[in-house]
Amino acid sequence: MEHQATAEAGPVGQPLISVIMANYRGARHLGAAIRAVLAQSHSRIELLLADDASDDDSLQVAASIADDRLRILPSDRTMGPAGTRNRALRAAGGDWIAIVDSDDLIHPRRLERLLAVAVAQGADIVADDLVHFGTVEATGGRTLLQPLGLTAPVSLDVAMFLRGSAGEPGVPSFGYLKPLISRRVLGGNLYDESLKIGEDNELIIRLLVQGARFIMMPDPLYGYRRHAGSVSHRLSVETTAAILAAHRGLPHFADPAARAVAAKVERQLYQALKYEILVRDIKNRHLLRAAPRLLDPAMLVRLLGSVQDRRRRARASTLAAPAAKVPASCPDLPAPGGRWTTPPAQAAALVAAEASAGRDQTLSPLPEWATWLDRAVRES
Repeated sequence: MEHQATAEAGPVGQPLISVIMANYRGARHLGAAIRAVLAQSHSRIELLLADDASDDDSLQVAASIADDRLRILPSDRTMGPAGTRNRALRAAGGDWIAIVDSDDLIHPRRLERLLAVAVAQGADIVADDLVHFGTVEATGGRTLLQPLGLTAPVSLDVAMFLRGSAGEPGVPSFGYLKPLISRRVLGGNLYDESLKIGEDNELIIRLLVQGARFIMMPDPLYGYRRHAGSVSHRLSVETTAAILAAHRGLPHFADPAARAVAAKVERQLYQALKYEILVRDIKNRHLLRAAPRLLDPAMLVRLLGSVQDRRRRARASTLAAPAAKVPASCPDLPAPGGRWTTPPAQAAALVAAEASAGRDQTLSPLPEWATWLDRAVRES
């Protein structure tokens, strides 16, 4: 079952953007995600939906959407997110590659704006902010880049990217961003299929080491859905060991600052692996093997933190959502690459959180981008 894309759809002078959408058991939200991509103002796109042998109605949902730009790539075996995306990458014919998850939402002008900034600033990779929404966001609100307080596009080098991987305070985990990537720069690079978690992070680090230029935009135009059915990012011995091996296999970092942060990340991953082994032994009641590691203060701190985190999540699930309110400052969307009058992240986080609470009322007055976010979250 495959819909053939029309590569010449849209004005011939425009670059073709291949949107890669991996899917596994995402039928509930898949239709909304597909329609959000097909509604883009940049009309010369192809959407490659790579399904990872889903056993729900995902393929039927996709097949019910009639559009020549949609290609459905089924699979008879589960490959994981990296392998599934690689199938789509190999089939893609675009000048640019965009990554969109199968349960997320994007603003109608998102790809147009990302591409405009990439061309104007000579970027090889460009990404905007992720706005969290969904059932687990109903009592709060956040965006990925909110700690940075961005009002204009900024460059992201490999050292800064690694600082996010190292979990430094105030530095986001940039690997969660959903970028637009130049096919020329991507070349033959693919996702590391040994990774079940962190495959995005590892690919972008490789591209940055190879000299790719990455621009981050403050635009809050990517809706990142968080719900009980989301793919789990919980670590295990196997996933942590794979991430550590992939990190050790990265190309040489010429920049001394990047090398220093990379070494810190490696130490943290090694400690994380020790902790996951400890947790596995405790769960399997291999107490004699676990006992020596329980004498390590660092392991005890991790165990305590895990217990406290579970209690915090349990308490948060019982809290009533706050009363709806209009953001104190909700700036207008500037021209692509332009400066926002104030950082938009806080307003976006509040709008998404209020919409996620499931109330009937619409927040107003709001600029167009925030109205879109409010409506998209409520209707999804």
